[in-house]
Formats: sequence, structure tokens, C-alpha cells
Amino acid sequence: MKTSMRFDLVDLRLFLFVVEAASITHGAERAGMALASASERIREMEQSLGAPLLNDQLRVMGKG
Repeated sequence: MKTSMRFDLVDLRLFLFVVEAASITHGAERAGMALASASERIREMEQSLGAPLLNDQLRVMGKG
């Protein structure tokens, strides 16, 4: 089942901050949100697209 690919500015800014920082933790801080919320939003974007947006190394880096 295909889901809608609708992202808001919060999603896109979060993704940009995560990529620029190469860290989910630092990207979430810059976006002003909790790590758990940021991780969930990234996960929802990936599910909507049906493809990963981040590699495993970035996810591991984001945990510290």
C-alpha cells in the first residue's frame, strides 16, 4: 500500500539539519525537538517514501 508523500517544512528542515550535522541528535537539537520526536519523523518520512533517507552509520552517530 502506497502512502502519501506529503512533508511539511518541519520535516524538511529537520532532514536538512540532520544531514548538515551528520547527526540525528545534533539535527534534532538545531530543529528544537527531542531526539525521539526527530527519529520518529525521519522514520515516517522513510515509510512514506518507501526508501531509507539515512544510512546506518548516521543513525549510530546520532545516538551519541
